[in-house]
Amino acid sequence: MREIVFGLEDSFVSTLGAVTGIAAGADSTYIVIMSGLVIVAVEAVSMAAGSYLSNKSATEAEREVLREEGKVAATGAHTHLIRSAAVMGVFYVLGGFVPLAPYFFLPIRNAYAPSIILTAFCLFALGAWSASFSKRSPWRGGAQMAVISLSAAAIGFVIGRLVGAYYGVVPGM
Repeated sequence: MREIVFGLEDSFVSTLGAVTGIAAGADSTYIVIMSGLVIVAVEAVSMAAGSYLSNKSATEAEREVLREEGKVAATGAHTHLIRSAAVMGVFYVLGGFVPLAPYFFLPIRNAYAPSIILTAFCLFALGAWSASFSKRSPWRGGAQMAVISLSAAAIGFVIGRLVGAYYGVVPGM
C-alpha cells in the first residue's frame, strides 16, 4: 500500500506541476506531451530504484539489528524488494497519465482545467482512501492531497508563464 499511495501521489503532483508549467511556458502540444512522457518514464524508473534501494537499506539494517540480538531474520526479502519497486514504478506511470491525458485530446488552453480537475479529484480520492486505513477523516485526507496538487500546478503554471514571457513565447498564438 505504501508504494501505491506514494507512487500515485508523487506522480500526480510532479506530473501535474511539470505539464502545467510546460504548457504555460511553451504553448505547444508536442512539447507538453513529449516532456510529460519523458518526465513520467524517467521519474517512474527513479522512484522504483529509490524504493528498491531505500527498502534494501532498511532491510539490511533490520537484519543487522536482529543478528546482533541473536535472532534470525525472515527470508524472502529480495522478492519483497523487487515487488515493492515494481509496484512503485507501475503506479507512478499510471498516475502520470492522469494529468497528461487531457493534453492528448484537447488544445493547450482547453486542457489545463481538465488536467487540474481530474488530478485534484484523483488526489482527493487517493487521500480519502489512504486516510481510511489510518482512521483519519477521509474528507480531511482527501482535501490535503488535493490542495498539494493545486499548489504544484500553480507553481508550475507561474514558472512556466514567467519563463515563457522572458523568452517571448506568446500563449495561444
